[in-house]
Formats: sequence, C-alpha cells, structure tokens
Amino acid sequence: MKGFTSFILPVVLSFVSVGCVKAHTGTNGITPDTMETRSKKALANPERGYHLESNYFIHNLKNPFHAYTYPRGWIDDQNTRFNSQADGITGLQLYIYLTEYVGKDISAGAFNKMQLLFDEVKKKGYKVILRFAYDVDYGSTDAAFSDVFRHLDQLEPFIKKNIGLITIWQIGFIGAWGEGHNSPMTTDYANRTRLTMRILDIFSDRQTTLRYPSQRSRLDLPESYIRRMGYNNDYFTASEHPKAPGNDYVFNSPDYEQVRKESPYVQVIGEIPYAEATEWGLHSIISVPNTLKILRDHHYNLFDITQNNELNIRHWKEFPLTPEQLRSWNVLFDESYFVEAGKNCRRSAYEFIRDHLGYRFYIDTTSTKYIVNGDNLDYNIIVKNTGFSAPHDPRPVYLLLIDDSNTIVQQQQLPDDPRGWQPFDVTTNDYRALFHEMKGTITLNTKGNFKIGLWLPDPEAALQYLPSYSIQFANEGMEIWKDKNNRYRVNIIGTIHH
Repeated sequence: MKGFTSFILPVVLSFVSVGCVKAHTGTNGITPDTMETRSKKALANPERGYHLESNYFIHNLKNPFHAYTYPRGWIDDQNTRFNSQADGITGLQLYIYLTEYVGKDISAGAFNKMQLLFDEVKKKGYKVILRFAYDVDYGSTDAAFSDVFRHLDQLEPFIKKNIGLITIWQIGFIGAWGEGHNSPMTTDYANRTRLTMRILDIFSDRQTTLRYPSQRSRLDLPESYIRRMGYNNDYFTASEHPKAPGNDYVFNSPDYEQVRKESPYVQVIGEIPYAEATEWGLHSIISVPNTLKILRDHHYNLFDITQNNELNIRHWKEFPLTPEQLRSWNVLFDESYFVEAGKNCRRSAYEFIRDHLGYRFYIDTTSTKYIVNGDNLDYNIIVKNTGFSAPHDPRPVYLLLIDDSNTIVQQQQLPDDPRGWQPFDVTTNDYRALFHEMKGTITLNTKGNFKIGLWLPDPEAALQYLPSYSIQFANEGMEIWKDKNNRYRVNIIGTIHH
C-alpha cells in the first residue's frame, strides 16, 4: 500500500568440491550466541530476491509523489539511496502512470518513453514487476474500463515485444496506485474478469498478480487462467498491525489459507507499509520469526526494500540468525550457508531473506552421477532448492560439454522444467528438502576431456545470450564458466573423459 510517501564401462569421474559443509555449532566452546555474524556475498539471479521501485508519469517521466524527473528515482539512484548495490538485486517494481491519457489514446511519445525505460532495464540486467495505474491517490481521476480496454489494445504490441523483461505483469489499472480498491471499477467484476483474461492472453505462458485474495474468488475465470494468478501483498505486516485483517494475509484467515494453498504454483511478492506514524503506517518492529514463516508458507519470490527501509528492513540487517533458530522455525536452508572461510557463523535476517526469496538451487554432488557407456553419457543429476519458492517463468535447461580449449563442443536441451523444483513437499508441508532428479542419456559426438555444465538461460532470444539472465547455482566453490564472448554463464558440475 502506498502512502503519501546394460554393460557399463568404467570411466574417470571428478566433481568440483561443492557439497554441503556440516556446521558443528555448540562444540569447542562455540555456541550460537558466540558465533560471529558474517556477511554473505549475494548471488544475482533473475526473477527473484529483493526489488527496488520506480514511479513515473509516462507522458513526462516525472515522479507522481516527488519533485524529480527520470533518471532520478531510477535503478542506480535507488540502489544508492537504499545502500543495496551489493545485494544482487535484479528486480524493479515499475509503476507507469497513465494519468494523462484518461479519455484518450496513449501517445506515440509515451510509448517511446516506455521503451527507453525498458531498454535501460535490459542494460542493467534487470526485469520488471509491471503495474499500470491512473490514480496517484484515492479518486484522483475518473478512469473507467473504457480507458483500460482501449489502452490494453494499444499496449499489447509493446508488452509482447518486451515480454522477456517482465517477470510479473500485475492486474493494476483500478483505483489508487492500481491496487484495485476505492474506484467505481472495483465492484464491476464482469469487467474485472475481462481485464484479467485480457492481460493473461497478452502475457503468454506467464503470470499476473492481484492485491486481494478475496477479489480473485469473485472473478468468473476458467481454471486455466486461475492457475496463472498470484498475489501482491502490498501490506505485509506479519499479521501484527491493527489494520492487517483484510489488508495483510493474516495467520489463520481464509486469505492466508488460500494463498498458502496456491502459492507453490503462482507468484507472490510483498512490501511493508511505510514507517509512518499514521493509521496505516507501520511504525513498530514486526517479528522476524513470523516473517520467515510467512515467506515460507506463501512461497515469496520478490520483496520490496524501498518501503520501511529505515525501520523494519534495518532491523533485519541487525537481527542475527543461526541454523538452530531456523530449524526450530522449520525454515529450510543448506548447512553450507552458515559457514564462512571454514568457520561456523551467523547471518543477518536481511541477508538470509535476500538469498532465499524465490529459488536457491544446489547440485547434490553426493548423489549426482555420470557414466560414459561407449558413445553415450548416462547422467543422473540431483538438484535441491532451499529457497522459499520454485521459479514461475519459463526456463530451459541445457547440458553442455566444454573441452580443454574452453569451447562448447556439445549442447543438449534437457526435458526438465525448473518450475517443478519445489523446496519441500507442498502437499504435506514437512519442510524437508526435496531432491529433484534429471536423468537421461545423450550421445557423445567427440572424444576428449570435458567439463560438464548446466546452463539455464532466459528463453527469449533477445536475452538468451546475456549471462545476467541465466541462473547460477549456489554451491560453494562451484566453477562458473563464461566464454570469451561473454554469452554464457554455466554451472560446472563435473568432468568426464571419453
């Protein structure tokens, strides 16, 4: 919520040393209370993690709430303001205000400005959480569905052109800040259903989010559309604010249970209210344990750090976490996460949340096997995910062979879909890590010594060979291979000889 503010031949195998390191806390005089809190280097991966926020009227690129114009308030400016340059951020919540175009078409000049923003997003290696809105405050325009549908027709080619740069296209359009409330359009569920279907028809094979779970149930949508609708919790208070009921997804409420049931399969993102001493502001510290449990239960992918940064986000930076705490709260993690330079350590809640929003993939090196059988490579690759969520956007998986001259000699797309790599069994919620198997055989086309790599690039042709848009695994010590032309970011998971 915005404020004003067969016969198998033997083969030589070697694996990179990337397995889990057991942290033996509580021994040799070291206890959770005496362990040092160490900083963890962020892993920049697409479509997950903390995100920034930028707001602009699209007709003039001025901020609706502050007296500045683009590039003020853009990615570099926000990273500096919130001291997040080292946080591996790749997401931007982008509010595009169509206020000037109520009652008329979006101008060609406005589309040029939109494309300028998206071109800059690409240069930064970011993706956007996109929301269109008309009203910068309650009732600030008389926008109607006739405006929405006319503008959607205009926006369709632009969205399709830039679809790879959009990780979520939120429902938006209706009410203050596009949150769906306080507008004559709010209760017109026939047109809201039409709006949702139109967005999802344009935004092929991807997902949208809306603000209120209770509103989703009032939309007359086919199941195929419902399965692509997630949630943006714009009032995340860990259920601890007087205004939380009906605004936050409060523990034990129908909203909470609805999101818990659906969130393994859809996008969920959040933001904390501003730290204002007002009826709606959050000017007190919310519980870190409750926050972590909600992020786990609702499988959060992305989270805003521009709101309440001076209070609760700061508190997360000062709140140390240990493996013992996380086990007691049933929050999943890899033991190696709490080891730095061979020593057990604590991490801040801020860094832990940063690193576990969305997916966090590891290769299980103990179980992963490769066997050369004549001219075939039999592979059995085991992946675990200790993040809060599986990925939700399309993502291909390739097995690569790289020779001694650092040349890719073979590239095979695998049939596996990372969108199914859940962190734990979401039907039982026992919070034990699942192990996902990629198993098959490929024919080897050449002889020699090879590194085996996994490459998970963006599926869009315009982004496929940009390394910042491919996924990096989290194993400590894993070699990340890049070619001389800087087109690949490949996770090296072993070697073979053929």
